[in-house]
Amino acid sequence: MATDVGLPRPSIGAQSPRALVHAPRWTGAAWGVIAVTAAFVGITCWWLSVDQHVPIFDAGLHLGYSIEVYEHLSSGDVSGALTLTTPYPPFAYLIGALGIAVGGVGVAPPILAENIVFVSLLALGCYRLGRRAFSPAVGLLAVIFALGSPMIIAQFHVFMIDAPETAMVAVSLWAIVATEGFSRIGVSALAGIAVGLGMLTKEPLAIFVVGPLAVTAIRGGRQAWRGLAVFAVVALALALPWYVHEHSTINGIGTEAIQASGSPQGIAPPRWSLENFEWYFWNLINYELLLPLFLFAAVGWIWMVVGLIRRRSVSRLAPELAVGAFVAWFGLTVTFVHDYRYSMPLLAYLAVLGAFWVMRLPRPGRIATAAALVLVVAVNTLGAGFGAGVNLTTSLPGASATALESPGRITFFSKEGFLVAGPKREGDLLSVMQALKRRGVEHILWHHGSDEARPYFSEAGIQALALIARLDTQTEPPSSSAPPAAWNRFAFMAYGPIAAGEARPCLVLDGGFGVWVRIGNPNAPGARDYCPSHHPQFYGPPQG
Repeated sequence: MATDVGLPRPSIGAQSPRALVHAPRWTGAAWGVIAVTAAFVGITCWWLSVDQHVPIFDAGLHLGYSIEVYEHLSSGDVSGALTLTTPYPPFAYLIGALGIAVGGVGVAPPILAENIVFVSLLALGCYRLGRRAFSPAVGLLAVIFALGSPMIIAQFHVFMIDAPETAMVAVSLWAIVATEGFSRIGVSALAGIAVGLGMLTKEPLAIFVVGPLAVTAIRGGRQAWRGLAVFAVVALALALPWYVHEHSTINGIGTEAIQASGSPQGIAPPRWSLENFEWYFWNLINYELLLPLFLFAAVGWIWMVVGLIRRRSVSRLAPELAVGAFVAWFGLTVTFVHDYRYSMPLLAYLAVLGAFWVMRLPRPGRIATAAALVLVVAVNTLGAGFGAGVNLTTSLPGASATALESPGRITFFSKEGFLVAGPKREGDLLSVMQALKRRGVEHILWHHGSDEARPYFSEAGIQALALIARLDTQTEPPSSSAPPAAWNRFAFMAYGPIAAGEARPCLVLDGGFGVWVRIGNPNAPGARDYCPSHHPQFYGPPQG
C-alpha cells in the first residue's frame, strides 16, 4: 500500500511574505497607465485645493445640478433626482452626488468623484482599445495622449458632462470591439452596460459609437445576432426608461439639431459649406488638441487610410476605427450646433491613431517620437492645468478674427484652457457667502455693474456657491417699508470695475473687477459695505 511520505509541507506561518502577497500580473504598460491616471487625478486634487474662482457659466450650472440631485436623493426623491437635470441625462450627476455623499456639500467633492470614476474609465477605454487594436505600448501612449489633451485637462477641473461623455465613449468602443463580432455573450452584455450608461451621460454619445457598432455587427455575420440582441436588451433596459419619460424634450432637441443649419449666434456655418466641414478641424487645432497633438493624430489617420486603400491594413480593427471616426466627425458636422466641447468624445479615436504609428517606427525614431509625445503632453499640462507659459499662435493669410473656431489661426501652445486653466487664488466668494450665513443672512441678490468680464461673476456659478452655503437666491427683496429685521436677512452684492476713490471691494476678481457686499437695505441711511476679512468688517463711507 502506497504511503503519502515525502517532504514536509511548509506551514502557512513559514511561508515568505512575498509568497503570501500576489501582485497582479499586469504588464509594464498597464502599470504605466495606472501611474499616469493617478498623476492626473493627483494634479486635480492639488488644483481644487488652491482654486477659488466662481464656477463659470455651464460649470456652475452642472455643479448646481449635482448638488440638487444629492439633495433629492437625501430626501428620498429618487424620481426627482433622475429627472431634474433634463435635458441632460442623470448619470454624471449621480456620480457627483456620490462624491457629495462621501465628502460633503462643496465644490471639490463632486469634481473629485467625477475624476475618480471618469478619468479611470477614459484611461481604461483608451488603453484597452489601443492594446486590442495594436499593442500594450500603443495603449499606454494613447492614455498619455488623451490625458494630455488641453481640453480634457481643463474640463476635469470643473464639473461638466462632456468629459464624462468622452470617457463613456472610450470604454464603450473598447467593449464593442472586445465582443469579437458579438460572438462573446458576456462581453456583449458589458458593451450594453457601457453604451446604456453612456446614453445616460449625454445624448450625442450614439453618433460616436454607431460606426464601430455597425462594423462589428457586420463582421460578426449571422452568428452575431445573439450577442447583438443581448447588447441591445441591456443598453435599452438602462437608457430607455429615461428617454421615454423625457420623450417630448429629447424629440424637440433632436428635431432642432437635425433641422438647424446654424445657431442664433451664428456659430455654425451653413451645413453644406466648406467652412462647416472645416469647423471641427480648426477646433481641434485651436482648442481641443492644439497643433502638436493634432499632427500626431493626423499622421496616424493618414497612415491608416493609406493602409486600407492599399489593402495592407495596419490593424485588424482598422475598419472599426476608420469608419467610427469618420461617422462621428460627419455626424457632428452636419447635425449639431457647433461648440468647442462637442468634439471631445472623438478623443478615443484620436488618441489611438496618434499613438499607433509611433510604435511602427524604427527603434531610434520610435524612442525619439514617443519622447516628443510625452514632452508635448507635459507642456500642455503646464498650460491648461497650471496656466504657465505664454500663448504661441500664428495666422494664415485671410484668417478670421471673429469665427468661434478661429479658422486660419494655428495654436501651438495655450495657457488659457477652456473655462479654466491655472487655479485662481483670489476672490473666495464661497467663504464670503458662508460668513454671511453665519451672520444670519438667508438670501442674496446681486447686481452686475458691467458685462465686460461677466464670466468671473457668472450667475450660474453664484447660484451653485449659494447652494453650498445654504443661501437662497430666488427671493425678491423686501418692500422699502419693511422693518430692518426683514432686511437684515438679505445681502446684496455689487460687481463692477474698481474705480479710484471708491471703498475697497470685499473681493478682487480678474481684470480689475471687484465685489462689494452690503447686509440689509443697501440704500438705507448709514448703510456700509461689509466684508468678513476686513477690519472693521463694516467699512466705507455711510450711505447718505
